Amino acid sequence: MDFLASPIGVFAILGIVAVAAFVYKPAKYVGVWREVATRYETDRRPASITFPGEDISLGIYELAHVDAALDDEGFWMMYNGPDPKKAPACVLIPWDSIRFRQAQESRHNFQIRLKKPLEFYVSPDLGAALQRRSQPMPTGQELE
Repeated sequence: MDFLASPIGVFAILGIVAVAAFVYKPAKYVGVWREVATRYETDRRPASITFPGEDISLGIYELAHVDAALDDEGFWMMYNGPDPKKAPACVLIPWDSIRFRQAQESRHNFQIRLKKPLEFYVSPDLGAALQRRSQPMPTGQELE
């Protein structure tokens, strides 16, 4: 009986670990948000919020609701996600660090200047406003 219990126990443990690994989704976007914040975090706030409750995707990770603002200084993002301790409260990305890549029907694609350029996607309304202020991306090039 001990002979059968050992392999069954091992397979049960392996099955549980496999299911947990498949189901578990780590909050990796926090690392991306922190990477943006190490370069662009600020204690200041914009004069007004022009795009409240935006859903912005950084890379392939979703950032739940972000309040966004645009002014002469740059693009402001204030994190309004479920756990404010996981991300800095506000970042200000200057216009020379944002490049427009492409407009799609449902999202507009931009890049932020970091060690490795970071793709981000916004709604068409915010995308149109960002596109007017940011610089266009030459075909086949990335921010360095």
